[in-house]
Amino acid sequence: MKITVYIQPSAKKAGYAGLYDNMPKIKITAPPVDGAANSEIIKIFAKLLNIPKTNVEIVSGLSSRTKTLYINADITYEEILKKIEKF
Repeated sequence: MKITVYIQPSAKKAGYAGLYDNMPKIKITAPPVDGAANSEIIKIFAKLLNIPKTNVEIVSGLSSRTKTLYINADITYEEILKKIEKF
């Protein structure tokens, strides 16, 4: 399953921040330096979906705020969105 999200780094608190250009907007506390933001995104999605971090991969947008994630799990897009909205 692939999902595209918009990331707001260096936020005071991590969480869901609504939609941005029809993508879920995720606030994260890590700055966009030395891969810290990408690592936090992987940790967040693994925890949200209760899957290993190795099952979450950023397939595009490593240096962009718009990122496409590949989620290797038996879950639908709608289920992922519901979990993101509760974050």
